[in-house]
Order: sequence, then structure tokens, then C-alpha cells
Amino acid sequence: MSAKAAWIGTRIWRSRAGYLFVAPGYLAFLALMLLPLLAAIGLSFYNASFAIDQREFIGLQNYERLLADKTFHAALINTIKYVAVVVPATIFLSLGIALLVHPRGMRAQSFYRGAFYLPGVAGGVILSVVWLWIFNPTYGLLNYLLGLLGINPVLWLASTKYSFWSVCVVVLTFTIGQPIILFLAALASINQDVLDASLVDGANGLQRTWFVTLPLLRPIILFVVATQTIGVFQIWETIYMLTQGGPSQASTSLVFLIYQTAFIAGRYGKASAIGVVLLVLVTIVTFVQLRLWERSDL
Repeated sequence: MSAKAAWIGTRIWRSRAGYLFVAPGYLAFLALMLLPLLAAIGLSFYNASFAIDQREFIGLQNYERLLADKTFHAALINTIKYVAVVVPATIFLSLGIALLVHPRGMRAQSFYRGAFYLPGVAGGVILSVVWLWIFNPTYGLLNYLLGLLGINPVLWLASTKYSFWSVCVVVLTFTIGQPIILFLAALASINQDVLDASLVDGANGLQRTWFVTLPLLRPIILFVVATQTIGVFQIWETIYMLTQGGPSQASTSLVFLIYQTAFIAGRYGKASAIGVVLLVLVTIVTFVQLRLWERSDL
């Protein structure tokens, strides 16, 4: 054994307590994330059903089939549209609410934190059940309010025109809570001297927000954009509860298509190929966002 190897072994032995503390997290990551991910990538090259002995290696045929699959094309486009709509709307709403809440006292801030974060704790399934009643074409609250204005009832979830936007609204209700808390914490960390200096220089409230506050919030904004993007790429429970991807695939997403392909159609190889495409898409988008994050003033 060389002296360098002996030195490394000694360092590891002396740090054994620390390695034992972090081992459960790494083992959970290995067992629940990394190994299933590698298994899914491998499965994407097979024509596989539920039975392990019925797998047939077909190479890249699953990916070739996706290129000609109109349902996959619709799910891919819808997924990108969900990210393009929900993520900017989440940032705009949560940042605007945080800017309005921050000047108030701590009690008011605590109340609003709890009020906006509660839907996120409740979860997408419970909120989707509530919104099913709101969107109901016969006795739903939304159509009732439209009726008071003399507007005919709308098929919010059964129309290709409105189903996508209805899902976006529901997703927004449980995604803005966490960003509001993060933005409030970031606003509280801004040095008051900087804001006072801008006030002395004659900046009004809008100018201070645009030229001072928002540039100082740039790192946390990019962080929220990255995390929200990853989350929106994975939405499916709202679609499952509200529209089942319809009508005519107008509201389906890649994750919901994975569910349908694997657990409804029993085509696990094709579902794994869709998952790999989603992984590549998320990786590319996240990489671009992290590069922007690295260029921000941290």
C-alpha cells in the first residue's frame, strides 16, 4: 500500500462518524432515486410488460415510436406550455404578494405566510377535488357567478379551449405558497441602509423596487424559477383528478402520459422512454438556469 493510499484510509477512518451520519441519506438516494433511474433508462430499450420474463430487447425502437406518436407530441408541447405559463405566473404573483406583505408587521406576515402556504400543505389532490366543485358546469361556483352576470355556463374541464387553462389555475393555487415565504425571507435580509440611500438619492417607491430590490433578489428569483420549473415539469395529479388529460389530449402532460402508458396500457418500455425524454428535457432546462444563476451576484 502506498503512502498516499494509507493517508486516505487514515482520513476516512478518522471521519467515520461523519460518514455514518450521512450514510442514510446517500443510501436512500441510491435505493430510491439513482438505481430506479438507471433501471428505467435500461428498460427504455426493451419491449417490456409487467412480467420480467416477457422482456424483449428492441434497441431504440421505443424512441423511434415516440417520434411518430401524436399523443406524445401533444403531451410534450403541453408540458412545455405548462412550464411557460405556470412558472412566470408563479414568480409574478408570489413576488408581488411578498412585496405587498413585507412592509406590514410580523404578525401580518405570519398570517399571510400561513394563509398562502396552507394550500401547498393540503396538496394537489385535495385542492383538485375542491376545484372540481368550483368548475362543475351544473352547480359549480364559477358558473354560478357567471350566471349572475348573464353569461352562459362554461364547460371548463370538458372544453379543449379551457381545460388547459383550468389546470394552470389549479396548479397556481398550490405553487405560490413556498415562493412567497422565500421572497419574504429574502426581502427581510436586504440591508435597510441600501434602501435608505436610494431614498436619499430621490428614488420613489417604484424606482427603489425596480433598481434596488429586484436586483438584490436576483439569486433567490433564479432559485425559485429553477425549483418551480422542475416541479411543473412533473405535474400529473391535478390532470388525473380534473381532466384525465382530455379532451383530445388538450391538457395531458408527459408525466401523465407515462402513467397512462405504463399502468393503463402496460407498455413499460415505452413509458420508460418517455421518462428518459423528460429527464433530458429537465436536465437541459435546469442546466441553462444554473448557468444564469452562476452569473448572478451571490
